[in-house]
Amino acid sequence: MSKQEKEIRTSKRNFIIALALLLLTNILMAMTLSTLAKKNLREQINQRMLDIANTAAYMINGDEIKYITKEDEGTEAYNRALDTLRAFQENIALDYIYGINPEPDGTFTFTIDPAIDDPGEFGEPIITTDALVSAANGVAAVDQKAYSDKWGRFYSAYSPIFDSENKVVGIIGVDFNAEWYDGKLSNNTVISIVILMAALTVGIVLAFIIMSQNRKRFAAMLKEIDQLNTTTQKMNDMLMQTSIKKLDFLPDTERELLKTLADGEEKKQSFSDEYEEVTSNLHSLCNKLDKYMKYVDTNIYKDELTNTHNKAAYKNAIRQLDEDIKTDSPSFSVAFFDLNGLENVNANFGFEAGDELMFHAARLLKKVFGSDNVYRVAGDEFIALMRKKNNLDMEDFFAEFDKELGDFNAGKKLAHPLGIAKGSCTYRPEKHENYRQVFITARERMQNDKAEYYRKKA
Repeated sequence: MSKQEKEIRTSKRNFIIALALLLLTNILMAMTLSTLAKKNLREQINQRMLDIANTAAYMINGDEIKYITKEDEGTEAYNRALDTLRAFQENIALDYIYGINPEPDGTFTFTIDPAIDDPGEFGEPIITTDALVSAANGVAAVDQKAYSDKWGRFYSAYSPIFDSENKVVGIIGVDFNAEWYDGKLSNNTVISIVILMAALTVGIVLAFIIMSQNRKRFAAMLKEIDQLNTTTQKMNDMLMQTSIKKLDFLPDTERELLKTLADGEEKKQSFSDEYEEVTSNLHSLCNKLDKYMKYVDTNIYKDELTNTHNKAAYKNAIRQLDEDIKTDSPSFSVAFFDLNGLENVNANFGFEAGDELMFHAARLLKKVFGSDNVYRVAGDEFIALMRKKNNLDMEDFFAEFDKELGDFNAGKKLAHPLGIAKGSCTYRPEKHENYRQVFITARERMQNDKAEYYRKKA
């Protein structure tokens, strides 16, 4: 056997070994990622189900529901509970929501069911599950296994209803179609297979390049990969140092680079060999990476509870205002808001009640001052940055806000009245050297408004 034949044989053997290792590695990675993703998705879906059930249970008056019987249908208390459940049935993506009564013998029966078609009859037995038993013991839970009844096959979440003595007097059940639930989880398997096949395809191409010993072109490809690695590392550094700046705040050179990568080149290309095709795929990967970064950038600046801009977005906004103050004479006003009595609500009624107040406060602020202008900066404190608005404009905004707040409280949508202290200040070049001075004045006026609120309440 000649030396050349031995080298070819060794090369083939190394190629097969490398390909087998690549296949094994990708299979293990795909299985691991699929398992983790499936677990995380299950937790997210279960939490969403619990959130719906907990919110509905919180809104039901336990002192009323514990005395309701079938004969009470049509009464004021019965209709209040029915309307609450019907609102969830009609406005939230779920299959069924209903009331459940834990019987003394350990079984469970239907109470109020807002379903229009084929509702559960008052007193009709319900299939007992571990999650339902947990709710009867005062702990909200979600079914880990699907169950079937005459309405179909479901996963359900259950949340206890408490009376004023903190006793479980009923349960809210929320049903989600099992096919929908299982379908969401099975999508991870499909994604894993796609990722595995894509990785194997790229791996085989690279393996053939190695086998052909096209060193010059392979070296050029490695150079492209190094450049991609440098770019991604730079982006990672931006993430760690600045919590992902928006494109508008990046230096000109980097902003133009990212925009070029985001736009890409929408034209068909012909390739003379596999190397050029792989190189083109790397460029395409850069485009996808940039689009992903912009997606993260869009969502990282939103407050999860209130859907307003968060503190990171606020810091970017005031940094830009300070730059404008140094180079120009911008026109803007700052409004500071703080919820009244939130600590008392949290202490006596739980953080869920406080979160509900903040959610509605943010909704009113966005309605009056505009979604693009409202920031949640800390706890129950909100800022509205109003460009090209002066003192007279802010008086009009405050008058409109007071009216909206009054209408909201008059509607009695919450168990606790919503009170919001406020204060504003307009930037004046002859008086303010920077944004912080405007902010301090707005905060002081808010604090005076809050003090006046508690003085009247005393």
